[in-house]
Amino acid sequence: MYISSAEIYEDKIKLKYSDDSLDSCNDKVSLTSEQLPRPELYAVWGAMKKYVLGLVQPLQGFEDVSFFKIELFNYDGDMPMQIKLHGVGTYEKGDILEFKTQRIGVVGGVQLIVANLIDELILFARGRRAQMNLFEQAEKSVKAVEEQAS
Repeated sequence: MYISSAEIYEDKIKLKYSDDSLDSCNDKVSLTSEQLPRPELYAVWGAMKKYVLGLVQPLQGFEDVSFFKIELFNYDGDMPMQIKLHGVGTYEKGDILEFKTQRIGVVGGVQLIVANLIDELILFARGRRAQMNLFEQAEKSVKAVEEQAS
């Protein structure tokens, strides 16, 4: 699976990806979901936000960044070689500016962040959500009760 873009807002997630398990790996799939992701996805998204802030704060003087979209380009195996980041920067006075970076090479410390982000996005696309473990536990409990009853 190759993620081409991801957007995370407070109430929904949008993914665009190609899935090599489908008949044609050239097909692009779009997914918009209001289901909550696993906490690990929020954690790695927060790490990417810190990275974005570190990039743009010295250039623009932002006080804070609301990072909402990543685009991933030029995959080499499972890792994209370039990313483009979209967000909204807030200045100390409260003024805001929407921004989009140029393509950034995925090198150094950002490689691990991008790798973890891709892993979490793939899990989300394959149906792993915040409440998934609760359902798995409930199913195991029901099966255990059924086995004891028989």
